[in-house]
Amino acid sequence: MDCTLDEQALLARFRQLHPDGKKELLDYAAFLVKKYRSDAAATPQHPGNQCPLEQPEKRPEAAKEPIFTE
Repeated sequence: MDCTLDEQALLARFRQLHPDGKKELLDYAAFLVKKYRSDAAATPQHPGNQCPLEQPEKRPEAAKEPIFTE
C-alpha cells in the first residue's frame, strides 16, 4: 500500500497510542462511517467535475442494413 508522508505519520502516531486510545478512535471512526453511509445512501451523489455524454441518435431503420459508399 502506497501512503503519502502525512498518511505514514498518522499511522505511526496511531501505532504509538495506548490501547484505550486506539479503541476510542476506532469506535469514533466506525460511528462516522455508519452515520455518513446512511446519509450517502439516502442522497445519491453526482460528481461535479463531469459532464454527461451526448447519446447518439437512435435510428432503428439504419441498424438493419449496413451503409455502403463508393
